[in-house]
Amino acid sequence: MASRIIKYVEKSSVIHKLDPRSKLILLFSVLASSTLAYSLAVALPILVFSFIIYFLAKLPWSATKNTWKFIVSIIVFLSTLNYLFVAVLFRHGGKPLSLETLLDSEILARTFTPIVKLLSLAVATVTFIYTTPPYLYAPALGQIGLNYKAAYVVQLGLRYFPEFIEEMKRTLEAQMARGYKPRGGGNIVARIAALAPLIVPVTVSASLSIYDIADAMELRGFGENKCHTWFRKLKFSKNDFLVFALSGIMITAYTILFIAKPI
Repeated sequence: MASRIIKYVEKSSVIHKLDPRSKLILLFSVLASSTLAYSLAVALPILVFSFIIYFLAKLPWSATKNTWKFIVSIIVFLSTLNYLFVAVLFRHGGKPLSLETLLDSEILARTFTPIVKLLSLAVATVTFIYTTPPYLYAPALGQIGLNYKAAYVVQLGLRYFPEFIEEMKRTLEAQMARGYKPRGGGNIVARIAALAPLIVPVTVSASLSIYDIADAMELRGFGENKCHTWFRKLKFSKNDFLVFALSGIMITAYTILFIAKPI
């Protein structure tokens, strides 16, 4: 189950060959540009750019479909709430909600702009995760300049999230072998509530695993020295410098657009 949700996919695409640091910069540029985008027309180019990067990665649909199902479900849910909120907040003259109000162009624009922003960031994030080996997260963050302790915290968090999900699956199977029958049907809220009996055993198991990792790192003297050398030395290529240029251009352009936006 964990491998179906989040997993590095080994390929030889141009995106896979990029330095993890340049992909982090690219992800940050998409995030910053999406934050500065103030309208649907301004946000759409970011989405197109993100999809271009995603298709260049040549990720197979079979490896990413479960991730996309989850992402689309979350975006649809949040977008529906946002749509109804915007429709109530911006209805003209305090008129009651109607089909005409719901189809108002201003309301639709205000609704779809956050969707485009979220989808742009999701596409860029999925591309980064599926094209970057997990063991390169800490070296990439550390060689950017982040404190090596914080770099390892990020790497361990991303590394053990799939294992936590796998542990939940094993616990569920063990409970079912003891006679537990999860219920809930197609109702997502009921299905989540049906997992309540798994919370205690999974939490205890995760806590023990965390203590084991902490003890192992302490025995190896982790954190004793202020400086830290990296076994894996990362090097930039010509494509990485191209990514830096594109990221800089995009952030600069959206900063200018944000400053010059109409009031």
